[in-house]
Amino acid sequence: MRIQQIIYAASVFGLVTNLSICNEPAMTPAPSKWMSALPDTKAIASLTIPGTHNSCALYEPVKGTAACQHLSIEKQLESGVRFFDVRCRHEGDLFSIYHGPVFQKQDFTGVVDRMKRFLNRNPSETLLVSVKEEHRPRNNSRPFEDTFRSLVEGDSVWWLGEDLPTLGDVRGKIVLLRRFNSSQSLGIDATNWGHDGFFQGRQLFVQDRFELPNAALKWKIIERSLKHAGESDSNRCIHLNYCSGYVKNLLGLPSITEISTPINKKLLQYLAATKHRRLGCVVVDFTTPDIALATYQINFPSIRER
Repeated sequence: MRIQQIIYAASVFGLVTNLSICNEPAMTPAPSKWMSALPDTKAIASLTIPGTHNSCALYEPVKGTAACQHLSIEKQLESGVRFFDVRCRHEGDLFSIYHGPVFQKQDFTGVVDRMKRFLNRNPSETLLVSVKEEHRPRNNSRPFEDTFRSLVEGDSVWWLGEDLPTLGDVRGKIVLLRRFNSSQSLGIDATNWGHDGFFQGRQLFVQDRFELPNAALKWKIIERSLKHAGESDSNRCIHLNYCSGYVKNLLGLPSITEISTPINKKLLQYLAATKHRRLGCVVVDFTTPDIALATYQINFPSIRER
């Protein structure tokens, strides 16, 4: 009785604002700052993180063949997305954003500037950014690696360590997952990347089977990989579960929405029924605020299990 009286008195005077177990938030954190409700000691590899495949691919010459997102980088950030897949064509010793041969009407510097503005407003957050060389290089005087270094050199927003950090190590920063070769240590090495649907590297588990006969097979692969992430208790490996892919049509062109439309519907149902556990980075085509919310909520057991 005495303890109850103390708690009641404290709450009346505004001294107790959250009585949830382990300081868990009583309500879902805002999408723009959901990481603020997590402790600094949390390993990045232990989180469930909303992500986007070909994050900047908004444009296409033929419907269904190249665009992978409807939301801009700014809207993805505000929706809670924290993993970004950025594809750069190396041309004129700079980086333009491409998906395959299709220019996406923006450059790498502009994309990073938008991310930096978001982090300045929301310093509790961290972004995982996969950088990959795309399409054929042209008119360059140096390797891709050297151009990347020239663009990030001296910029404190980048976290270029090769070991997997805790959230406290990298709040307010962009963590590099490097999908290009480097002669020296530079970010988390993601060059060892398989496409068989179940690939285990040194620091990454990758599910990225993208050419498929149908969405039913892709969902089986996704479900197996999500189960694997939830059963793993190691924080020495980031799980990347790509829910993206395509089916070739009769002309041999990719049909992206033939995978994304049914998969995103199934994914939302799966996430709604999933209790608190690590799923890693859940990387989708055509993300929505609902998908991002359902993904990051899994980090908070007091919300998911009540």
